[in-house]
Amino acid sequence: MVEIENINPGTAVAGPYSPGIKAGNILYVSGQGSAPGLDNIKDQTESVLENIKKIVEAAGGKVSNIVKTTVFLKDMKNFGKMNRTYKKWFENNGVSIFPARTTIEVSDLPVGVMLIEIDAIAAL
Repeated sequence: MVEIENINPGTAVAGPYSPGIKAGNILYVSGQGSAPGLDNIKDQTESVLENIKKIVEAAGGKVSNIVKTTVFLKDMKNFGKMNRTYKKWFENNGVSIFPARTTIEVSDLPVGVMLIEIDAIAAL
């Protein structure tokens, strides 16, 4: 039987879900939004990735353990800026092999002001 553990480093939760669930050596990180008050895709992308990093580290991992992300963009016109910020953030955190990734455009995101949400899977 696989041991299941709730991972919550104190990040805000706006519904009936866990920020992270560790199942054996796999960590599933729920979709993360940005800190309030950020109004551009660069700052929101960095904020979201920092939230994911906190959850991965709370589970005993590192950014380099992230193997898959899904990026939800409210407007695909932000793809280029998001992609540059995403690449730089992972490089600045010592990653040489980027996670597999899916990026999709969605009609809206929770809270109404978010431009981006990202979920992740990490192998610990």
